[in-house]
Amino acid sequence: MTANAGSTFTTLTTSHAIRRIGVLGGTFDPIHTGHLALGALFARTLALDELILMPAGQQPQKQGSTAAEHRLAMTRLAAQGLAAELAVSHPSTQVIVSTREIERAGPSYTVDTLRDMRLDVGPQASLSLLIGSDQLVRLDTWHAWRELFDYAHICAAARPGFSRDTASAPLREWIAQREKSSLGVQSTPCGGILIDDSLAVDISATELRATLAHAQDAVTPPANLPDPVWRYIRAQHLYRA
Repeated sequence: MTANAGSTFTTLTTSHAIRRIGVLGGTFDPIHTGHLALGALFARTLALDELILMPAGQQPQKQGSTAAEHRLAMTRLAAQGLAAELAVSHPSTQVIVSTREIERAGPSYTVDTLRDMRLDVGPQASLSLLIGSDQLVRLDTWHAWRELFDYAHICAAARPGFSRDTASAPLREWIAQREKSSLGVQSTPCGGILIDDSLAVDISATELRATLAHAQDAVTPPANLPDPVWRYIRAQHLYRA
């Protein structure tokens, strides 16, 4: 199993009737072990045929991100390690790095990405957006957030201390109405919410960047950063103070 670049989707021959696709997007500035653990968790939980890592282009809610070419390169390096891990634990999952959002002009609204992907994969595929619980509780701040469920499921990995009570009352009601089991997500195209509390990983990219700013001469990578990504950061002189 290899990590493939690009945003072309190939129909797979699988042992189940419904094609299962998980999309893990983010700024990936830098991509870290928390992102990879989340992807691996749902690759197994949802029995994914494809796990797509998708670096964001222009994040509407973030400014000043590292250049897309560097974030994409780091994602590709991290994807190779994740693919090797899943080749052992879940060999049916193909790891793909997508340039879809980076190549699209304008802000990277998730709803636009999922709408386009649904057209690509067809109406029957199970398509899931993979996020952290910190994003789930503020989902109602996303652009056209209710429309996300027309195209995909939302699967969230709970961070330590996660509480639904931090979400707004309308969002809590929305979550309660749409919660599904992993089998429910696997067997339907879209519309559900799955919350998994088995990961318990809490890694801050902001704190990691601060560490990197003062660790350029360190011999070993900071905690929670894959070694190939660390070596790329050093070679490109990224995140210097």
